[in-house]
Amino acid sequence: MFNRKLITSFILSAALAITVYGQESSSNAPLKTLKEAYAGKFLIGCADDLTQNDEAYQESIRKQYDIVTPENCMKPQPIHPSEDTYNFKTTDAMVEWCEKNGLKVWGHTLGWHSQTAPWFFQEKQKKSKKGDAAKSATTTAAPAPPAPPAPGTPPGQGMGPNGPRPNFGGFGGFGANTGPQASRKVVLKRLEKHIKTVVGRYKGRIIGWDVFNESIADGGDGSTENLRTFSWYKAVGPDVLTKAFKWAHEADPDAQLYYNDYNIEQGAVENKGKHASSMLLLKRLIAEGAPITGVGIQGHWHLDTNLADVEKAIENYASLGLRVAITELDVTATGDNSGAFGVRQGDKKIPPENYEKQAEVYRKLFEIFQRHADVIDRVTFWGLSDTRSWRRGQDALLFDGQLNPKPAYHAVIEASQAN
Repeated sequence: MFNRKLITSFILSAALAITVYGQESSSNAPLKTLKEAYAGKFLIGCADDLTQNDEAYQESIRKQYDIVTPENCMKPQPIHPSEDTYNFKTTDAMVEWCEKNGLKVWGHTLGWHSQTAPWFFQEKQKKSKKGDAAKSATTTAAPAPPAPPAPGTPPGQGMGPNGPRPNFGGFGGFGANTGPQASRKVVLKRLEKHIKTVVGRYKGRIIGWDVFNESIADGGDGSTENLRTFSWYKAVGPDVLTKAFKWAHEADPDAQLYYNDYNIEQGAVENKGKHASSMLLLKRLIAEGAPITGVGIQGHWHLDTNLADVEKAIENYASLGLRVAITELDVTATGDNSGAFGVRQGDKKIPPENYEKQAEVYRKLFEIFQRHADVIDRVTFWGLSDTRSWRRGQDALLFDGQLNPKPAYHAVIEASQAN
């Protein structure tokens, strides 16, 4: 006869081994990717020009995301530096890579006060004698935009392909027209040609566009649209937005067309400030027949962002019959954040508890997004990792510089299982 104690011991040992193996298998099980976690709810995107990615980054893009937004290369200055010159090399390569790898592309952006070449607004110089022409050139030529620094340059220290968005170009800003301004008719004709050329080139290949970007100035009380007073809004006027939407629709009738801006959720609960201005602007665009599909809330947020405003803004935009996207999401682990430049960067050393707070903010945000998945089309992160981000130094994304998932990543994945 077998020893009962021996048999019992064997069974317990086997059960323990199975339990331990199961725990190890569970702990070693691969994490869901972002696009797997939110499949059927909304698209998950990232922002990058795809010019400098090694295989690790390429694989991360393929695995984690459904859609890519170009960070810089489709903006007016890089893609259309002079009236007779278009630079499609980077954008063509980016679109082709996405197509080969099964990713969609979102176009960003057709109209903006920043990163727009001064020639859009300048009166063409008439041909004259050599001496007069030379003299005229020295007095009316706009300063050249700054040369891009090395990749990974921290915010506030220049423009890199994955760095901060500089505020140059456009009538009235750095690099702006210092010579005679062209007529409204000429400026509009140039914008129409730009939009139809760029959108037309990628017709059927890019699913949608940020038609105009950041038109609303900061600091208003919400009683008016509070549009910026320079660039397109000085050269043309408020109707430039409606015209731009119509031209984009003519160039690609199937493309989704969005207005995109930062901080437009602020004041939503009380219907004041920048949110109230955005509602006035969007209502006007709709009334004027602009073929607008939706509104992009950029989502440059921080540890103390008012989440009630975020949710109320989504509800308010949906009440206008508009779709909503979170277009440039990042949540800084230290300091401030917005779609503007020059924010407080915070401490150089980020305490561990900040990463837990960041994870909680991301969790709550994605819980909000899921509650409104019926109107939200996309959630796009602005960058690829903490070192491939315009908020470098503030550790604002889900992956660290080695593409390791942070607590925020786990929180976002866990949030997908709540609903």
